[in-house]
Amino acid sequence: MQDRQKGLLLTAFGVLVLSPDALVLRWLAADAMQILAWRGLLMAVGLGLLLAWRYRGELPAAARRCGWTGLGCALCYCVSTIGFVQAISLAGAANTLLILSIAPLIAAALAWIFLGERLALRTLLAILICVGGVLLIVADRSPGNSLAGNAWALAAATLLAGNFTLARSRPAVDMSPSLVPGALLVSLLGFLFGGHPALSVPQWAGLAFMAGLLLPLAFTLIQLGPRWISGTEVGLLLLLEVVLGPLWVWWLLGEAPSRQVLLGGGLIFLTLCGHSLLGWRRAAPQPG
Repeated sequence: MQDRQKGLLLTAFGVLVLSPDALVLRWLAADAMQILAWRGLLMAVGLGLLLAWRYRGELPAAARRCGWTGLGCALCYCVSTIGFVQAISLAGAANTLLILSIAPLIAAALAWIFLGERLALRTLLAILICVGGVLLIVADRSPGNSLAGNAWALAAATLLAGNFTLARSRPAVDMSPSLVPGALLVSLLGFLFGGHPALSVPQWAGLAFMAGLLLPLAFTLIQLGPRWISGTEVGLLLLLEVVLGPLWVWWLLGEAPSRQVLLGGGLIFLTLCGHSLLGWRRAAPQPG
């Protein structure tokens, strides 16, 4: 198998593994902070085990290399995770994932502002169009739509973009060890402000399976992708979650998005696809 094929398969499989996350959160139907208490703890344990297997005895050194930038990544991960779970609880899967999908464009704007990276005209246009799509979603007045939930989703997208930007500021250093203290901070805040959720045995099993196994595995696989394929291709594959996440919830829980949310989401999705495909073509090596 060629390296590029390996990268595509690993990334695509990671996104598929990640896609039921919104479904599990909606199915639990518990207080967001209570879910975060155990989700963060299980995520920290699962990711810590994966990192220990990956680095063996070098894990403490890998964690120290993250430095202050890693601390920033941990804080961004913490707040973005809280925002994501709160948004899923208040606004539903479709709104949350569609708004969260603009995080790569926000990251491009942050890299332009703070890292001095060039902002392509197509990226600027894509940001403006996606802002229009987000406004359509936020302005929806259908039952079940929540302005607070949409605000949490936008905050999650912005902090996720901040995480991307910080990691990009030190490309030679693997920042994944910083996710462990970030997840532990999520858990601590969850226990302080939420407490212990009242879940059934099947719900506990679902939470443990998703947060302790699937999430660490998914993030590890997605992180490996850029070793063999471009960031543009990774971003294009991540759009699968925007499609699959709401479909899981729609199919199994009957939570259908409104027409206005579908319109705004379609505008965002088509814009991101077009932007990614243009970036892919420009990044492709020229023959001869």
